[in-house]
Amino acid sequence: MKALIFDGSPEGDSTGIRVTGELGNLLAAAGYDAEHVVLRERTIGNCNGCFQCWLKTPGICVIDDDNRELSRRMIASDLLVLLTPVTFGGYSPELKKMLDHLIANISPFFARIDGETHHRRRYDSYPDLLAVGWQNEPDARQEAVFRHLVLRNSINFYSAGTGCTVIQAKRSPDEIRGELTALLSNFRNPKTQSDAQQLSLPEPSALNRPVRKAVLLVGSPRMTKSSSASLGGYLVEELESRGVITDTFQIHKALRDDDHLARLLEAVDNADLSILAFPLYIDSIPAPTLTLMSMIGERCGKQSPQRGFAAIVNCGFIEAFHNDTALGICAEFARESGFTWMGGVSIGGGEGLVHGRPFRTLGGPAIPFKKALVRVAEAFAEGQPVPDDARQQLARPFVPGWVYRIVGSMNWKKQARRNGILQKLGDQPYRRA
Repeated sequence: MKALIFDGSPEGDSTGIRVTGELGNLLAAAGYDAEHVVLRERTIGNCNGCFQCWLKTPGICVIDDDNRELSRRMIASDLLVLLTPVTFGGYSPELKKMLDHLIANISPFFARIDGETHHRRRYDSYPDLLAVGWQNEPDARQEAVFRHLVLRNSINFYSAGTGCTVIQAKRSPDEIRGELTALLSNFRNPKTQSDAQQLSLPEPSALNRPVRKAVLLVGSPRMTKSSSASLGGYLVEELESRGVITDTFQIHKALRDDDHLARLLEAVDNADLSILAFPLYIDSIPAPTLTLMSMIGERCGKQSPQRGFAAIVNCGFIEAFHNDTALGICAEFARESGFTWMGGVSIGGGEGLVHGRPFRTLGGPAIPFKKALVRVAEAFAEGQPVPDDARQQLARPFVPGWVYRIVGSMNWKKQARRNGILQKLGDQPYRRA
């Protein structure tokens, strides 16, 4: 049996070193031929959200770096193990950067799994999934988010068995060995874990003073042409109409431009409210956005929550609850970084509803969403959290699920036909020999 370890630990992480040593021995004893991949030592670019791995080179990322070979090895493995420090309840940016590329290993077409919309499998077989996270100090809320993320990943990765453990840094070698032994002995089918399918998100809080300055951080690689920029931009326009001074930054640009990054960080320092708008990537936050969040967290530290933080997330599935894990990570980031969590806006089928078009110009099904975002802007301007009625409206599907799935499949075929690869959409370039 083959095991592939994606090690997302940062350099010099002592807990990661101890976990890796114990895990290697246990996998060998269990009969696995394990390959340990230290992701920070590999050349892996950020997923650019182009969908060309579906529409031009089906099953293969158009970015020609180590992500291609690692995707191949993942499909060839019987077990995939994720190693990571728990980062705001999610994975490290180093691990998430690789996982974002695994979208190539599934199909663009939709399927229903236990009543939920997911993508169809590309391959007949996928590896089981285990995740090992660690924390410097116990944090039950972040651990719950982490476990939920692993569960959701296991469903979308079509893992027959899955497991997760969170290790505290102060554990002795014997205790670490015991926890890893238990993990390897207790694979579970994701479908049997219905008790873990619901994630309880923390209630948002008021800032208790009007917002005078706000900053929008756009986390989509498509930047100004993205649905995230469109949704966030509409909210910012409504804030401006209420006298709020705003500024907007593109995260991908900032991480490539030191001056832009410095201005972004200074704007966050001086804003009463920071709003993060991003697309859902592999059940979570895109890797570059996680990188920026880590920078902000280190810059802020734990301080009195005098500033607000909110999020707008949209996903490619019609059901908005797929965004819950990402919003949980945002809430934990706010708590750990000294912000007041003012709530999250969760939208399903964002690409179908918006498709990067200026939101103010849209009519039809977008109208109730526009009205709800106006309600959010009204609340934010007064320092109040996302109103519950607006949150519920924004989470409603804009079309029935069956319609969304049929139209979505038609659109993928239309684009593939235009690119001359319609007959290749189901290609399996990494199929086991």
